[in-house]
Amino acid sequence: MRLRSASPFSRVVVFIALQYGLASQASAQAFIPAPGDGTISVSYENVVSRGFLFLSSVGKATGPDDGQINTHAVISYVEYGLSNRFAVHATLPYVQGRYNGPIPHKIGFKRLPSNTDDGTYHGTLQDFYIGTRFKLVESSRFALTPFAEVIVPSHQYEITAQAAAGRDLRALVTGAAVGGFADDVLPGLHFQTRISFAFVEKAVDVRPNRTAIDSSVGYFVTPRLALQFIETFQLTHDGIDWGVGPYFLAVHHDGSWKDDYGPNHDRLARSNYLNFGAGVAFDFTEKIGVFATFTRLAWGENMPSPRTATVGMNWSFHTRRSAARATESASRPAAFQ
Repeated sequence: MRLRSASPFSRVVVFIALQYGLASQASAQAFIPAPGDGTISVSYENVVSRGFLFLSSVGKATGPDDGQINTHAVISYVEYGLSNRFAVHATLPYVQGRYNGPIPHKIGFKRLPSNTDDGTYHGTLQDFYIGTRFKLVESSRFALTPFAEVIVPSHQYEITAQAAAGRDLRALVTGAAVGGFADDVLPGLHFQTRISFAFVEKAVDVRPNRTAIDSSVGYFVTPRLALQFIETFQLTHDGIDWGVGPYFLAVHHDGSWKDDYGPNHDRLARSNYLNFGAGVAFDFTEKIGVFATFTRLAWGENMPSPRTATVGMNWSFHTRRSAARATESASRPAAFQ
């Protein structure tokens, strides 16, 4: 039995909604809003990390005896279509973190006493994500979209802590996303992959640039309900490895050690990982939908071992520019004008 086709606009709303469960993916989807259209998304993310992963060659430490990090984040995201080919977006997370375990960091970034790892929650705004996406190729079934994004810390927050909110490093992220619908293979099947490279601000004398590959394959159970399989991968090209060297920490490019690496070892961790997960999205109307995702670490190095659950809601809106465009192009599907 063939799946009843959703409208182009409804399919794209659900397709994009699934991606908001991962902050790293939300800003680089294959399809962009039409001129004058936009999306506002608010999501809650819960991350539980137990133990710490060292280099694969030296094994890993896991279990409650190694400590647990609980993180709660509220992520606000807005995107707006400027033209037929360009869209702009912005994101700002608010993060609360707590660490319980035997190895709290008691000295902070400025080498002053820190209470960030005292077993209670500490919250702060994290980093601004501001960027643009360019529609290179798009039809009702396929899209190829290059993107660029800058990451700017909202302020100088504590980074020498197990429960730190982030790394307090500026970055330029560039890449491209490709995605679409494979109805000829299976009605309701959709897919997406994005590849990105981040040029990261130098700390001490190390620049922890990173490559990421994020993919998803999903299926429309009904025109408004979609399920999805998710994969996220990151490789950091330089930084500090855990579990090696005379100080239990070593710089990847040459293994030497400087005193300034100590207060920067968390922000410079050469974190590598592969996550797998699943998501579900439901579109109540063409403007309002909800979504949820769950991911779990399959492999990682130089980082805690996380499990992540996300729930959220998105609202698609139109402006006067949308109405004018619809009047001029009434014969085209709304999602692709």
